[in-house]
Amino acid sequence: MRWRLSLLMFLQYAPAGAMLPMFSRHLDHLKFSPSEVAWVCATPALGNLIGSLIAGQVADRWASAERCLFVCAVASGLLLWLLAGLATPAAVFVVTLAVWLLMAPAITLGTTITLTHLADLERGYGRVRLWGTLGWVAASWMFGYWLANPSWADPLRAWLRPDSPEGQLDDSIRLAAALSFALAGYALTLPHTPPQHRLGAPLAPLAAARLLGDRNFLVFAAGSLGASLTGAVFSQVAPLRLADLGVPDRWIAPAQTVSQSTEVLSLALLPMLLTRLETRRTMLLGLAVWSASLSALTLARSVALAVPALGGWGVVVCCYLVAGQVYVNSRARGDLRTSSQALLTATNALGMLAGNVLAGWIRSATDGALPPVFAVAAGIAALVGALVLFGFWPDGARE
Repeated sequence: MRWRLSLLMFLQYAPAGAMLPMFSRHLDHLKFSPSEVAWVCATPALGNLIGSLIAGQVADRWASAERCLFVCAVASGLLLWLLAGLATPAAVFVVTLAVWLLMAPAITLGTTITLTHLADLERGYGRVRLWGTLGWVAASWMFGYWLANPSWADPLRAWLRPDSPEGQLDDSIRLAAALSFALAGYALTLPHTPPQHRLGAPLAPLAAARLLGDRNFLVFAAGSLGASLTGAVFSQVAPLRLADLGVPDRWIAPAQTVSQSTEVLSLALLPMLLTRLETRRTMLLGLAVWSASLSALTLARSVALAVPALGGWGVVVCCYLVAGQVYVNSRARGDLRTSSQALLTATNALGMLAGNVLAGWIRSATDGALPPVFAVAAGIAALVGALVLFGFWPDGARE
């Protein structure tokens, strides 16, 4: 069962890994304005806010999780294939939003199936979840290889594009569609996961809102909003920055997997960090590395500095966001744990939405310049670090 669920994790994150690392680059290639790129890139945040809630209600009350996953994966695959051929901002925005209203719930549903059927969650979930990261990385490298135009794929490229049989940026979306169809097929083999008939899920974030009365939780939630905001800026602008520094398109997606590599390494070290540094210092470490990485991307004049700086996102995801989830889980009572995590999910989605819009606004105000976007993000990360340094004392005693 553990290997079956690991393959599920691999397949549920692979479509996003194929599409997202090159998406802003694809939109830039279509000559979208910075604000148009920003709003289209904000659709994953909207999908997380709306789609996961809807799918959760269906899976909790009316239909089994694996059937919901099948429907979401098939529908998103069809929409992704349609999206690859679109070139106007309005059409791309609407279809991309529809895609994420299905892809975000698919990830939620896959996680639900895993949590339901995995025998030893404490010891086994981390290993299973790791395969989701590997799925993302594999899809990114797969697309980079596709852009190298290997000879064995000549017939397939000729079928896709008879007039120009070469790999193009929109093929990343077609690869995501193919992987979504693979996920749909695999969903049919998964164990039955009946609806739980739970009530009150739509109000889960509101049920935990009273936790904001605790200063430490409020500071952490505000920091999560800021971290997610800067992460959205990074996700949207990093591919454009690499292209601006002369990285070939075939290497842009693989280069960005540096973030996933540092995330895996940081997750392996997290238990030791939490033991030796405790929660507060671990969070400060993640924010310090992240602020330095964004500063490096601001000042970078060569690939040699920019590519290693990409790894900062993996560090802050682990040392701040994941460590923070552990902190919240330890402090919230049993009946509030799910609600508090739902509140953090909503907070992170709002940060992603704000970050994408902010990146578009800065680029519009600076004639498309990229370093100012990273400079503002670095400043925000530093402010979050100061907020945690002076306002977050989870053990109740100032050092």
